[in-house]
Amino acid sequence: MSKKHFFRTAVTALAAIICLNTGMSAAPASGAAALPRLNGVKPRNVGEAGIAEDPKYEEVPVTKFRVSNLSPKSDTDLDYTNWWYSPWEDCRYIFLPSTADRKNLVIEYESKEPVYLNGKELKSGKSADILASADEFTVKTGSTDCGKLKIMQSELGCFYLSIKPDSLAALDSNRWLDESGTALMLNADGSTVYSGEIEKFAAHGNSSWDYSNKKPYHFKLAQKADLYGMGKAKKWVLLANYLDHSMLRNKLTEEMCHAANMEYAVDSVFVDLYADGSYRGTYQLSEKVEVKKNRIDITDLEDKTQKVNETDIKTTPRVVSGAKDAMEYMENSCKYHDIPNDPADITGGYLLQRQQFNRYGYKAESGFVTSRGQAIALETPEYASKAQMEYIRSFVQDAEDAIYSENGYNSKGKHYSDYIDIDSFIKAYLVQEITMNIDGTFSSYFMWKDSDLTGDGKLHFGPSWDFDLSYGDFPTGRSNSDGNGGFSTVYNNLFTAYFPIHGYDFGPDTGSTRPVCGISWEGQLYKQPEFLRRIATTYMNDFEPFLTKYTDGDSPLLTKMAEDMQRSANMNNARWHTYGGSDYAVFGMGSGDDFFGSVEILRDFAQKRKNWLTELWKPESYIKGDVNSDGVLSVADLTIMKKWLLSGGDMKDWTAGDLCADNRIDVYDLCELRHRLLMTE
Repeated sequence: MSKKHFFRTAVTALAAIICLNTGMSAAPASGAAALPRLNGVKPRNVGEAGIAEDPKYEEVPVTKFRVSNLSPKSDTDLDYTNWWYSPWEDCRYIFLPSTADRKNLVIEYESKEPVYLNGKELKSGKSADILASADEFTVKTGSTDCGKLKIMQSELGCFYLSIKPDSLAALDSNRWLDESGTALMLNADGSTVYSGEIEKFAAHGNSSWDYSNKKPYHFKLAQKADLYGMGKAKKWVLLANYLDHSMLRNKLTEEMCHAANMEYAVDSVFVDLYADGSYRGTYQLSEKVEVKKNRIDITDLEDKTQKVNETDIKTTPRVVSGAKDAMEYMENSCKYHDIPNDPADITGGYLLQRQQFNRYGYKAESGFVTSRGQAIALETPEYASKAQMEYIRSFVQDAEDAIYSENGYNSKGKHYSDYIDIDSFIKAYLVQEITMNIDGTFSSYFMWKDSDLTGDGKLHFGPSWDFDLSYGDFPTGRSNSDGNGGFSTVYNNLFTAYFPIHGYDFGPDTGSTRPVCGISWEGQLYKQPEFLRRIATTYMNDFEPFLTKYTDGDSPLLTKMAEDMQRSANMNNARWHTYGGSDYAVFGMGSGDDFFGSVEILRDFAQKRKNWLTELWKPESYIKGDVNSDGVLSVADLTIMKKWLLSGGDMKDWTAGDLCADNRIDVYDLCELRHRLLMTE
């Protein structure tokens, strides 16, 4: 690490500590049900912000007002919406999808007297064109003033949902319910994407559910379907983005992962959600992180295990080793299922998630905790056998031992790069560091390993997931046992590099003698100068160009992304009232006066973050293949590498020569260097 880098690190760490000690972030919560992700910050009750003190039109003598025929290209009875009362504006709204022809809508109402819009009488149940004549109407029934009716229309595709047997409101009040239903999904032009049954519709998320009035969901289709060109699958997620007023933090990060050519990156589209006539807002329909052909395409070990067992492996008893019960987070413990038979190959595939210590008990059906306190949940196989648990637990522990050793080798003589795909590890770290994600390496942090028969035998990191409280959207601090710290809303400091293993917050610094490690895997490797150079180079090559395009100039692509969904976002705000400054933000200061104001907060933070990281890391980066460190890639570098391989000659920068990113220099790197030179010529 350069002196300049060290000085900045020390200053920003001190700034973070000052922030923490002046009450900008409270002490961590405690107890099994606590949410340390939120670090003691109290949410605002934004539902009360701006509500009309003396409403005149909350109760009107019109008991029903429904608009249907919203998607005339579809043969469906799901395409309708009821008017909605806004307690903030003391008026009513009709929210129309892009597919609606305002000259040909059917309005049904129930009232003892006729209803008039701008003085024109409506005929209930008849096709009408009146909603095409204006965006705002006065409403009367007989001589009774019923206030204003405002009309808004989106430009996005739409998702019609009918829930059985109750309603979405019942699910919203009880996250443990799950419902079945019917869905119709349309493109913006009205063409059908999906029409059919939903086998399961349920709550999604943790704090994003608990602190959101607009709820996120996940659902399972009865049959695999290709939704909006994302590939066939049954399981999907509807992200509400209620805590992110730009609604673009997840999407921006997703696009960044694709631009960086990460091995697996989720896809998503924005849609307007209607549930049994109730407009629910702008949602991000996303792929689910799972082992499947069109998702993480590795061996499905759980499926193979089920095939060699006659009984349902989900019904087998669970066994706990090293802890008092399955709920306890304890170093060197594990939990698995007593499954009679294993397939011949148990080396993969595994989908793992680093889990928060206080969620590990109830979020991990099978899992383990390393000797340094890193909790790992097995997402696949969720129901792991003893042999499978022993295999993957030992593999991860050996990798961790190598990471924390003085020379990068464990007691078995193997380097951490023998266990970990370094390229994916660095990219996964950079995504967290760039975004300053408050979960960082704690939660929603995935890694996977394929079978040794079909894969490379290493842990790969990704896909990246869950960024609603990133890019300065939530104030919190992190510090480790080296004394380094970062603050999430200060763009000019490191953050994820200074994370501890999660249980450390409840370890030595609270008087406990538990051996929970004060530095995360990423933080441990960041301290190595050669590893830092690889981080810096990957950032400059694979991330900085994307961030520049999306945040810089007169027409940054992030602004274009916002323009493509502006009308839907304005509808969403009318429904949920999320804009208007800090009083309208559940956490932090992430709300602008309008949609573009909130997007600008995100753009400005991401640009400043990019500029600071570029200044920090550019001096640390290198040109791949420039082994003589003269600043250019040339035949001289090829000659030096040849000599080094043959006789061990002088090579100033072996890191730049590791073109295959496997922590060694060999003939494969030589071939890659020759290929790059030919391409350059």
